[in-house]
Amino acid sequence: MTSGPRRSSARHAKLPAPDEYGRFVGQIELADIWLMEASVTNSHGPRAPSRASVGITSPEASWSNASDGFDVELPYVVEFADGGTVHARLSATFGLHFTSGMPMTDSLFDVFTDINLPINTWPFLREFVSTTLGRMGWQSFTLPAFKHGMPDPGEDDADAAAKPKRRTTRRPKAQGA
Repeated sequence: MTSGPRRSSARHAKLPAPDEYGRFVGQIELADIWLMEASVTNSHGPRAPSRASVGITSPEASWSNASDGFDVELPYVVEFADGGTVHARLSATFGLHFTSGMPMTDSLFDVFTDINLPINTWPFLREFVSTTLGRMGWQSFTLPAFKHGMPDPGEDDADAAAKPKRRTTRRPKAQGA
């Protein structure tokens, strides 16, 4: 029996060496990606607000080993807001299954969450946001391309360092699996 998610000690674990991480990523394959859960709240109505900023967060990724690799759950929250007023909130959790000959570990997942997961899921989030806004009666909006390691426009190094880090959780492998 598999227990629920538990907090990972990944942020406190020793990070893998670049060559170790490279070997791990080189042997995995993304086998499946799917929309696990979604919710939409439109507090503004059928027309987009004249002014709103877009904020995107990914609160907590989780993973579990599978017989032929590992599974990941990655949530995103997209908010369209002006000051303290949130006009719309879109949440989407994507499931991913990777085949892998090597087991996932907390230290590998810590790096994987920041580098590979956004690259694999960003196109799906972009599509979700664009089509959902159209269904809300708002003008379609395309999120910018994901650029790993690039600060947000207008953000200085101090702001980037002050950003909260993504939390990760891991579900223990089922007994006898």
